[in-house]
Amino acid sequence: MNNFHFSKHEKIALALAALVLIGLFISSSMTYNEQKLQPSFTNHYLKWLENIVGNWNIYYAGKWHNSLNDGGVAAMAEFVLRKAAHFGSYLLLGLFSYIGFRRLSRIKWIGVFSTWFFCVAMAAFDEYHQYLTGDRTPSVHDVMLDSLGSLTGIIIMLIVYYFIAEKRKQSK
Repeated sequence: MNNFHFSKHEKIALALAALVLIGLFISSSMTYNEQKLQPSFTNHYLKWLENIVGNWNIYYAGKWHNSLNDGGVAAMAEFVLRKAAHFGSYLLLGLFSYIGFRRLSRIKWIGVFSTWFFCVAMAAFDEYHQYLTGDRTPSVHDVMLDSLGSLTGIIIMLIVYYFIAEKRKQSK
């Protein structure tokens, strides 16, 4: 029988993944109005972001998002920030989950696939949780964005582990 034990680094990574999940759960428990950042927050803290995204046109979820369609530059900055938060939080979830779970399988691609499947399942659950929350709209597009974020985190760790292995080979 195999006595598997998580290393200290794996335990820390899984704890960080759990913190990301807790943050996501808290965020998806809030209504849209409770999360709304504009106008006072964006005018004070995110003016730099408004200057960057003010002229952007982004096609997302079947419609064009820009400062004219979304109700101003502050609304566009909030849209970009929300989508970046989706991508970034799931990037961290994928990264930390892969660090924690990668050694559970002897076949490496199973570790990659199962970690990504876990993250996609969490993204779908998070959108369902938003469906249950008032004033929120679940979106398959957000699940796809979250899935891409988690896959990016996993790929980053695959690259890091590849270079670590190459460095170890060279030092032998």
